[in-house]
Amino acid sequence: MSQPTVYPIPSCSECGIQSAGRCPTCHHSLCMDHFPLNEHQPCATRLIEHSQDYACYVCGAPTHPQQWSTAVFAHYIDYQTCAGCHRSICDDLHTRIRDEDVKIERDGLRSHRYHFTKRYCDACAPARRFGGLIGAGWLAAILVGAGGLIFLVARLFLR
Repeated sequence: MSQPTVYPIPSCSECGIQSAGRCPTCHHSLCMDHFPLNEHQPCATRLIEHSQDYACYVCGAPTHPQQWSTAVFAHYIDYQTCAGCHRSICDDLHTRIRDEDVKIERDGLRSHRYHFTKRYCDACAPARRFGGLIGAGWLAAILVGAGGLIFLVARLFLR
């Protein structure tokens, strides 16, 4: 007879009690009380050291990346950055479009829902289907490269 497989429940890296999920930034297992960015290391130190980087690129208002848990299996993450250009934007004035993306991850026999808030600034909102300004730039580069390659191949074979 085979031995049953045992899946140990990970413990919180801060206090040692049963973990509720993993931090998407540092990947440490954390309980509901330590899941927010300012409640566990190394994310709390990183927030303090790079506080000047968390300001809206348009108006300079402070932005604060947040994450919190409402249940052992439901976690909410809001980086306060534009999903298209990856710059910090404020919530009140310069977030043009806000979407929510849900990612489900298995953790042994359990699963966790991570709700990510995706924001787009005024510049990236029209190109959000392509991934904002960065995605549209990559698409344009690929199309120009493919067009140039087709032109060179046609030039070589049509002589």
